[in-house]
Amino acid sequence: HLVRALCEGLAAQVAELADAAAADLGAPVTVLRVDGGLTRSALLMQTQADLLQRPVEVSALPDATALGVGTLARLGADPSRTLAEVLPATGPTIVYEPRITADEATERRTRFRTAVTALLAG
Repeated sequence: HLVRALCEGLAAQVAELADAAAADLGAPVTVLRVDGGLTRSALLMQTQADLLQRPVEVSALPDATALGVGTLARLGADPSRTLAEVLPATGPTIVYEPRITADEATERRTRFRTAVTALLAG
């Protein structure tokens, strides 16, 4: 139960951040692309897709974030290059689709917000 609670908390926080980013950008987050060590947790990735109600694509490259930084540096050093020239073409290793209803996701995220509010209130 502890691991599930941890996954729920992480996924709910990421979903809240995705919603905040979408509100700031004025455009919805249609897919979440992820990389790194936590992507090895199928439970976390599925929970993320469920609570976000969007597909979660796990990068085939475990260090895609570092590759992105390197790509930006390369493009900055040589702006005549195109993104396709400096970034290898890779797709996701796996895509997690939501398995719960939007109503259930809303209920679980509401419980998360209530718990966070109660904890912050002291």
